[in-house]
Amino acid sequence: MVKIKSIPLFLFILLFFNCLCFSQSKVSYIDLITENHNEYKTFQRNFNPLQGKHDPAILKSCFLAMVNDLRQQLYGGAPLVHLPMLDSVALMQAEFQVFKNKVTTINEPPFKFTAQRLRKYGFTTQGDEFASKAKAHQGDKDYSYYDLCLELLKPLLKSPTGLPAILSPQYTIFGFAFEIDKYMNSVYISVILGNDLTIQVFNSVGSKQKDLPISRGQAGLLFYDDETCRKIATDPTLEQIYDMLYRDENGDLFLQSDDAKWAKRLLSKAGTAIVLDFIQKEQYNCRTPQIDNNKPFRGIVSKPVSMEKIFAANDSSLKSNIFHAKIGSIPDRIELDKAIDINILLIGNKKYVCRTLIKKNVSNIRTSDAIADSLIQALNFEEALYHLAPMLSDSTINESLLFSIVQLAAHKPQTYLSSIFTQSVQMAILRNPLKLCELLDEFSVSVFDNAEVRKIYCSTCN
Repeated sequence: MVKIKSIPLFLFILLFFNCLCFSQSKVSYIDLITENHNEYKTFQRNFNPLQGKHDPAILKSCFLAMVNDLRQQLYGGAPLVHLPMLDSVALMQAEFQVFKNKVTTINEPPFKFTAQRLRKYGFTTQGDEFASKAKAHQGDKDYSYYDLCLELLKPLLKSPTGLPAILSPQYTIFGFAFEIDKYMNSVYISVILGNDLTIQVFNSVGSKQKDLPISRGQAGLLFYDDETCRKIATDPTLEQIYDMLYRDENGDLFLQSDDAKWAKRLLSKAGTAIVLDFIQKEQYNCRTPQIDNNKPFRGIVSKPVSMEKIFAANDSSLKSNIFHAKIGSIPDRIELDKAIDINILLIGNKKYVCRTLIKKNVSNIRTSDAIADSLIQALNFEEALYHLAPMLSDSTINESLLFSIVQLAAHKPQTYLSSIFTQSVQMAILRNPLKLCELLDEFSVSVFDNAEVRKIYCSTCN
């Protein structure tokens, strides 16, 4: 039941999102591009493979420019960066689509799935792929690179999975390839989206150092599965589980709360089990980082602790409203005085890592923006971040607001990998480097999965 004092806030947020959804339903994303028609003069030359007029570089540049235009208008974040090696992954699928005369992201074994093609070219499995098709020409009518890109984008922007991925600030790198069928009637494309986790930085030799223990293999854990994890991944209240984590002087770890009913209700929504990921900060050192992006965890992981066992471990009396349950201990391989972070992995269906909860520093943020502050109060940090992100386009942004954006963008994996976090840190280091360095030290060490942020920290703060 909603508490009486929460009703005004609830109604305000509901009204805000209703207005947002209504306004977006009236806006065509293609219209946002065509409104900037004059900015695409470079791509107005004719595309016609029947006449030998089809330059891959021009088509790639046109498509990327349109995507980045949309991302800039909607979020004000940094553009996708083209990574040429990802083009090789995309080309495999573009050629396969022509062979099958079918729009698809599924290939044939041993490279049936996008993850397998990413691995073939030295990437991790963490990337996304989208495919599209359009006419290769319009006969005798004018048909520019600009026109073709619009046709290729339309089905992607109508897709319930393609649209959020293409516009998501969490994707920062881009690969693209196209092929034309043998009759020169259709153009097939593959678009690969990724971020810093798509690029492998793991040093297999260095990882064998005795002071940098990392769990071997996958520890029986699998990456995110949409069907299993959707509710776990999107519930903003689950972030509060990390606030329940407590470590005593002996290295034992507990979940504790002054409200047992609330704690049990919260945990019951968090999947089937919890896994603890113990990360030594030295794994992110500025010389040879020891991070394996092919794993859904970072350091040494505990065995899964089922929710049933966590509830049973509550050692408070039945009459008490205190929740206090031991969920693990610091592994023997890690000395208690070592600098470590502890991530909480929420597990769905006993094996899928649906969500990673990290140490965060988003308490007591005030932005002087009514909508953002209401979203923050409702623990909807990600929506607050995307609401504020367009303000980064103003180089005179208030310092307090800028650092609030840095904090919001660092509180969980989907946002600390985003171009918004990168851009805000780049601006903050110029504005107040000492303050930024202190703030980065307070965050989860996992923020240094963002390669640009790690570079800034190592060159300025370390």
